[in-house]
Amino acid sequence: MRRLSALVVALLFGIALTPQSQAAPQFGRERGGGGDRICLYKDIQYQGMEQCYSPGDSIATLQSFSGRTSSIRISGRAVVTVWDETNFRGHTTVFSQSVPDLGQVRLEGKSWSDRISSLQVASENGGGGGFGRPGNSANQERERERYPAQPPQQLREGVCVYERPNFEGRSQCWAGTEDLSDLGRLGNWSDRIASIRVFGRTTVIVYRDIGFRGASMIVNRDMPDLSQISGGGIRNWYHQISSIQLEGRERDRRFGR
Repeated sequence: MRRLSALVVALLFGIALTPQSQAAPQFGRERGGGGDRICLYKDIQYQGMEQCYSPGDSIATLQSFSGRTSSIRISGRAVVTVWDETNFRGHTTVFSQSVPDLGQVRLEGKSWSDRISSLQVASENGGGGGFGRPGNSANQERERERYPAQPPQQLREGVCVYERPNFEGRSQCWAGTEDLSDLGRLGNWSDRIASIRVFGRTTVIVYRDIGFRGASMIVNRDMPDLSQISGGGIRNWYHQISSIQLEGRERDRRFGR
């Protein structure tokens, strides 16, 4: 009898020491590990059931979470592309920062609350070697001489765009009172933007096509090199933007910033 009891204890101890396989999605509230990842929540303000993913995860269907996400928390340099249909179909947009209430994010008249059905997670690459960035170092040096980096216009709210990475080259700023539905008519900026600066509490939604259509991405922080940002079916956003929408303080109050 004693031998049997000892055998059972040894077996249970061995099972406890067996390493468990790691699989996405990850559940729970542990955030001590940090790193790049995104977490979905069924309620606003990062409440309710949680489901997390890491860069490289490509989820064709969110299963029990499909169409039930109300907020997104983004850690590190993670970027998530979402679709409102399974298998990466339907309307799409890119999030690079946390959104406490997807009900306040709208695309073509509809909010993103309870809408996400599939997603892909990537990580911003802070190093050099962008995706097909044109020109060599000599050309970039000539661009710096031609368009030296200067402080932007004195904007409290608004956005400035640049034709080269790192806020260099030709630039232009808007405060949100302009019609930015066709950037080709505003200084020939369609498909020319390489970096973006955001001022105050402005949130920017950039679109691949004119008239606020096509793949989109929400920008609420400076982005020094759009060649390092992908999503929405676009390999990178370098010289891909054709229209812009600006949202300001009223939206941020609703977000509780």
